[in-house]
Amino acid sequence: MLYCLSMKLAAFLFTLLLTTYYLLPTIHAQTASLEATSVYEVSDPDALESDIMVATDKGMVRATKSYDNKMFGVLTDQPVLVYRDQGVEGQPIVRSGTGTVNVTTLSGPIKYGDYITSSPIAGKGQKASESGYILGIALAPFEGNADDTVEEVDGPAGKVASGTIPIALRVEYAELTNPRFASRLFGFVGTSFLENVNDPQKFGTVIRYIAAGLVVLLSFTFGFLTFSRSIAKSVEALGRNPLAKSTIQISMIINIGLLVVTGVIGIVASILIVKL
Repeated sequence: MLYCLSMKLAAFLFTLLLTTYYLLPTIHAQTASLEATSVYEVSDPDALESDIMVATDKGMVRATKSYDNKMFGVLTDQPVLVYRDQGVEGQPIVRSGTGTVNVTTLSGPIKYGDYITSSPIAGKGQKASESGYILGIALAPFEGNADDTVEEVDGPAGKVASGTIPIALRVEYAELTNPRFASRLFGFVGTSFLENVNDPQKFGTVIRYIAAGLVVLLSFTFGFLTFSRSIAKSVEALGRNPLAKSTIQISMIINIGLLVVTGVIGIVASILIVKL
Protein backbone atom coordinates (compact mmCIF):
# COMPACT_ATOMS: atom_id res chain seq x y z
CA MET A 1 0.00 0.00 0.00
CA LEU A 2 2.87 2.37 0.81
CA TYR A 3 4.33 1.59 -2.60
CA CYS A 4 1.05 2.60 -4.33
CA LEU A 5 0.90 5.86 -2.41
CA SER A 6 4.48 6.67 -3.39
CA MET A 7 3.75 6.01 -7.05
CA LYS A 8 0.64 8.20 -6.99
CA LEU A 9 2.58 11.02 -5.30
CA ALA A 10 5.38 10.74 -7.85
CA ALA A 11 2.86 10.82 -10.71
CA PHE A 12 1.17 13.89 -9.21
CA LEU A 13 4.45 15.77 -8.84
CA PHE A 14 5.50 14.84 -12.37
CA THR A 15 2.18 16.11 -13.76
CA LEU A 16 2.47 19.34 -11.75
CA LEU A 17 6.00 20.02 -12.99
CA LEU A 18 5.04 19.26 -16.59
CA THR A 19 2.00 21.56 -16.43
CA THR A 20 4.05 24.37 -14.87
CA TYR A 21 6.74 24.01 -17.53
CA TYR A 22 4.31 24.37 -20.44
CA LEU A 23 1.83 26.86 -18.95
CA LEU A 24 4.19 29.25 -17.13
CA PRO A 25 5.21 31.19 -20.29
CA THR A 26 1.54 31.61 -21.24
CA ILE A 27 0.60 32.80 -17.78
CA HIS A 28 3.52 35.19 -17.73
CA ALA A 29 2.60 36.60 -21.14
CA GLN A 30 -0.95 37.22 -20.03
CA THR A 31 -0.04 38.88 -16.75
CA ALA A 32 2.89 40.89 -18.13
CA SER A 33 0.46 43.34 -19.74
CA LEU A 34 -1.83 43.48 -16.71
CA GLU A 35 -2.32 47.14 -15.83
CA ALA A 36 -4.40 48.49 -12.96
CA THR A 37 -6.22 51.80 -13.12
CA SER A 38 -8.77 53.81 -11.17
CA VAL A 39 -11.92 55.68 -12.09
CA TYR A 40 -11.97 59.46 -12.40
CA GLU A 41 -14.68 62.03 -12.90
CA VAL A 42 -14.99 62.81 -16.61
CA SER A 43 -16.81 66.10 -17.24
CA ASP A 44 -16.42 66.01 -21.04
CA PRO A 45 -19.57 64.37 -22.48
CA ASP A 46 -18.01 64.08 -25.95
CA ALA A 47 -14.95 62.13 -24.79
CA LEU A 48 -14.52 58.78 -26.53
CA GLU A 49 -12.58 55.64 -25.74
CA SER A 50 -8.81 56.05 -26.37
CA ASP A 51 -9.00 59.88 -26.16
CA ILE A 52 -6.19 61.75 -24.39
CA MET A 53 -7.46 63.36 -21.18
CA VAL A 54 -6.16 66.28 -19.12
CA ALA A 55 -6.85 67.16 -15.49
CA THR A 56 -8.76 70.38 -14.76
CA ASP A 57 -10.54 71.87 -11.76
CA LYS A 58 -13.82 70.65 -13.29
CA GLY A 59 -12.67 67.07 -13.83
CA MET A 60 -11.14 65.18 -16.73
CA VAL A 61 -11.61 66.67 -20.21
CA ARG A 62 -10.10 66.02 -23.62
CA ALA A 63 -6.74 67.59 -24.41
CA THR A 64 -7.09 70.48 -26.87
CA LYS A 65 -3.55 71.85 -27.21
CA SER A 66 -0.15 70.51 -28.20
CA TYR A 67 2.32 69.34 -25.55
CA ASP A 68 -0.21 69.91 -22.77
CA ASN A 69 1.58 69.83 -19.42
CA LYS A 70 -1.62 68.62 -17.74
CA MET A 71 -1.90 65.38 -19.74
CA PHE A 72 -3.23 62.74 -17.38
CA GLY A 73 -3.83 59.56 -19.36
CA VAL A 74 -6.06 57.77 -21.85
CA LEU A 75 -9.77 57.07 -21.47
CA THR A 76 -10.64 53.37 -21.72
CA ASP A 77 -13.92 51.47 -21.56
CA GLN A 78 -12.58 47.95 -20.92
CA PRO A 79 -9.51 47.99 -18.68
CA VAL A 80 -8.06 44.72 -17.41
CA LEU A 81 -8.21 45.72 -13.75
CA VAL A 82 -9.99 48.67 -12.13
CA TYR A 83 -9.96 49.91 -8.54
CA ARG A 84 -13.31 51.40 -7.61
CA ASP A 85 -13.98 53.19 -4.33
CA GLN A 86 -17.47 53.04 -2.95
CA GLY A 87 -19.47 56.13 -3.83
CA VAL A 88 -17.00 57.30 -6.52
CA GLU A 89 -18.55 57.69 -9.97
CA GLY A 90 -16.36 57.98 -13.02
CA GLN A 91 -14.63 56.26 -15.92
CA PRO A 92 -11.32 54.36 -16.04
CA ILE A 93 -8.27 56.28 -17.28
CA VAL A 94 -5.04 54.40 -17.99
CA ARG A 95 -1.82 56.22 -17.06
CA SER A 96 0.87 53.55 -17.48
CA GLY A 97 1.56 50.35 -19.35
CA THR A 98 0.30 49.87 -22.91
CA GLY A 99 -2.87 51.57 -24.10
CA THR A 100 -4.70 52.18 -27.36
CA VAL A 101 -4.71 55.89 -28.25
CA ASN A 102 -6.50 57.96 -30.89
CA VAL A 103 -3.87 59.65 -33.06
CA THR A 104 -3.73 61.77 -36.21
CA THR A 105 -1.25 62.69 -38.94
CA LEU A 106 -1.47 66.38 -37.99
CA SER A 107 2.32 66.67 -37.56
CA GLY A 108 3.16 63.96 -40.09
CA PRO A 109 3.07 60.15 -40.34
CA ILE A 110 3.84 58.25 -37.14
CA LYS A 111 6.58 55.62 -37.07
CA TYR A 112 7.31 52.91 -34.53
CA GLY A 113 9.22 54.50 -31.64
CA ASP A 114 8.06 58.09 -32.23
CA TYR A 115 7.09 60.19 -29.24
CA ILE A 116 3.35 60.92 -29.10
CA THR A 117 1.86 64.05 -27.56
CA SER A 118 -1.49 65.86 -27.46
CA SER A 119 -2.73 68.07 -30.29
CA PRO A 120 -5.21 70.92 -30.98
CA ILE A 121 -7.71 68.28 -32.15
CA ALA A 122 -9.72 67.38 -29.04
CA GLY A 123 -8.60 64.09 -27.52
CA LYS A 124 -6.37 63.11 -30.43
CA GLY A 125 -2.61 62.61 -30.34
CA GLN A 126 0.12 63.49 -32.84
CA LYS A 127 3.80 62.85 -33.40
CA ALA A 128 5.98 65.04 -31.18
CA SER A 129 8.41 67.04 -33.33
CA GLU A 130 9.93 69.28 -30.64
CA SER A 131 10.70 69.26 -26.95
CA GLY A 132 7.69 69.21 -24.62
CA TYR A 133 5.38 66.99 -22.62
CA ILE A 134 4.60 63.65 -24.24
CA LEU A 135 2.08 60.88 -23.62
CA GLY A 136 4.36 57.96 -24.50
CA ILE A 137 6.05 56.07 -27.34
CA ALA A 138 4.29 54.63 -30.41
CA LEU A 139 4.38 50.83 -30.61
CA ALA A 140 3.00 50.76 -34.17
CA PRO A 141 3.17 53.02 -37.22
CA PHE A 142 0.31 55.14 -38.48
CA GLU A 143 0.68 56.79 -41.88
CA GLY A 144 -2.98 57.35 -42.69
CA ASN A 145 -2.88 55.15 -45.79
CA ALA A 146 -5.85 53.35 -47.27
CA ASP A 147 -4.53 50.12 -45.76
CA ASP A 148 -4.96 51.54 -42.26
CA THR A 149 -8.29 51.78 -40.45
CA VAL A 150 -8.64 55.55 -40.69
CA GLU A 151 -11.17 58.32 -40.73
CA GLU A 152 -10.85 62.01 -41.46
CA VAL A 153 -11.18 64.66 -38.76
CA ASP A 154 -11.02 68.44 -38.89
CA GLY A 155 -7.61 69.89 -38.15
CA PRO A 156 -6.40 73.52 -37.88
CA ALA A 157 -5.54 73.57 -41.60
CA GLY A 158 -8.05 71.06 -42.99
CA LYS A 159 -8.80 67.36 -42.88
CA VAL A 160 -6.26 64.91 -41.42
CA ALA A 161 -6.25 61.14 -41.04
CA SER A 162 -7.17 59.68 -37.65
CA GLY A 163 -6.90 56.17 -36.22
CA THR A 164 -5.76 54.20 -33.16
CA ILE A 165 -2.39 52.65 -32.32
CA PRO A 166 -0.90 51.07 -29.18
CA ILE A 167 1.34 53.34 -27.14
CA ALA A 168 3.66 52.68 -24.21
CA LEU A 169 2.18 55.23 -21.81
CA ARG A 170 4.43 57.45 -19.72
CA VAL A 171 3.60 61.12 -19.32
CA GLU A 172 6.85 63.08 -19.01
CA TYR A 173 8.90 65.91 -20.49
CA ALA A 174 11.07 64.85 -23.43
CA GLU A 175 13.97 66.75 -25.00
CA LEU A 176 13.86 66.33 -28.78
CA THR A 177 15.09 69.15 -30.97
CA ASN A 178 15.39 72.27 -28.77
CA PRO A 179 17.95 71.63 -26.02
CA ARG A 180 18.59 75.34 -25.49
CA PHE A 181 16.29 77.28 -23.22
CA ALA A 182 15.90 80.23 -25.59
CA SER A 183 14.91 78.02 -28.52
CA ARG A 184 12.47 76.14 -26.32
CA LEU A 185 10.94 79.40 -25.08
CA PHE A 186 10.45 80.84 -28.57
CA GLY A 187 9.06 77.52 -29.79
CA PHE A 188 6.53 77.46 -26.95
CA VAL A 189 5.49 81.07 -27.61
CA GLY A 190 5.12 80.38 -31.32
CA THR A 191 3.04 77.25 -30.74
CA SER A 192 0.76 79.02 -28.27
CA PHE A 193 0.29 81.96 -30.62
CA LEU A 194 -0.64 79.74 -33.57
CA GLU A 195 -3.12 77.79 -31.47
CA ASN A 196 -4.82 81.00 -30.33
CA VAL A 197 -5.22 82.13 -33.94
CA ASN A 198 -7.88 79.43 -34.32
CA ASP A 199 -9.93 80.97 -31.50
CA PRO A 200 -10.95 84.58 -32.32
CA GLN A 201 -11.59 85.43 -28.67
CA LYS A 202 -8.17 84.19 -27.53
CA PHE A 203 -6.50 85.81 -30.52
CA GLY A 204 -8.01 89.18 -29.57
CA THR A 205 -6.73 88.76 -26.02
CA VAL A 206 -3.21 88.05 -27.28
CA ILE A 207 -3.29 91.15 -29.50
CA ARG A 208 -4.41 93.33 -26.57
CA TYR A 209 -1.57 92.08 -24.36
CA ILE A 210 0.95 92.67 -27.14
CA ALA A 211 -0.37 96.20 -27.68
CA ALA A 212 -0.27 96.93 -23.94
CA GLY A 213 3.32 95.74 -23.73
CA LEU A 214 4.34 97.89 -26.69
CA VAL A 215 2.71 100.98 -25.13
CA VAL A 216 4.62 100.50 -21.87
CA LEU A 217 7.87 99.81 -23.71
CA LEU A 218 7.54 102.88 -25.95
CA SER A 219 6.60 105.20 -23.08
CA PHE A 220 9.59 104.19 -20.97
CA THR A 221 11.92 104.25 -23.98
CA PHE A 222 10.78 107.77 -24.92
CA GLY A 223 11.11 108.97 -21.32
CA PHE A 224 14.57 107.45 -20.87
CA LEU A 225 15.93 108.89 -24.11
CA THR A 226 14.53 112.35 -23.32
CA PHE A 227 15.84 112.29 -19.74
CA SER A 228 19.32 111.09 -20.74
CA ARG A 229 19.67 113.87 -23.30
CA SER A 230 18.44 116.56 -20.90
CA ILE A 231 20.83 115.40 -18.16
CA ALA A 232 23.79 115.56 -20.52
CA LYS A 233 22.84 119.05 -21.68
CA SER A 234 22.21 120.23 -18.10
CA VAL A 235 25.62 119.04 -16.90
CA GLU A 236 27.24 120.73 -19.88
CA ALA A 237 25.33 123.95 -19.14
CA LEU A 238 26.45 123.88 -15.49
CA GLY A 239 30.05 123.69 -16.60
CA ARG A 240 29.68 126.63 -18.92
CA ASN A 241 27.50 128.84 -16.71
CA PRO A 242 27.76 128.04 -12.97
CA LEU A 243 25.81 131.20 -12.11
CA ALA A 244 22.65 129.66 -13.66
CA LYS A 245 22.81 126.68 -11.33
CA SER A 246 19.33 127.20 -9.82
CA THR A 247 17.63 127.53 -13.21
CA ILE A 248 19.37 124.44 -14.56
CA GLN A 249 18.42 122.38 -11.47
CA ILE A 250 14.77 123.44 -11.84
CA SER A 251 14.90 122.33 -15.48
CA MET A 252 16.30 118.92 -14.42
CA ILE A 253 13.52 118.48 -11.84
CA ILE A 254 10.90 119.31 -14.46
CA ASN A 255 12.42 116.75 -16.83
CA ILE A 256 12.37 114.09 -14.12
CA GLY A 257 8.72 114.88 -13.44
CA LEU A 258 7.89 114.59 -17.13
CA LEU A 259 9.67 111.22 -17.21
CA VAL A 260 7.56 109.92 -14.32
CA VAL A 261 4.35 111.26 -15.87
CA THR A 262 5.18 109.62 -19.21
CA GLY A 263 5.76 106.26 -17.51
CA VAL A 264 2.52 106.52 -15.54
CA ILE A 265 0.57 107.41 -18.69
CA GLY A 266 2.04 104.37 -20.46
CA ILE A 267 1.09 102.05 -17.60
CA VAL A 268 -2.45 103.45 -17.36
CA ALA A 269 -2.90 103.16 -21.13
CA SER A 270 -1.72 99.53 -21.11
CA ILE A 271 -4.16 98.67 -18.32
CA LEU A 272 -7.03 100.26 -20.25
CA ILE A 273 -6.06 98.32 -23.39
CA VAL A 274 -6.04 94.99 -21.53
CA LYS A 275 -9.43 95.66 -19.92
CA LEU A 276 -11.18 96.67 -23.13
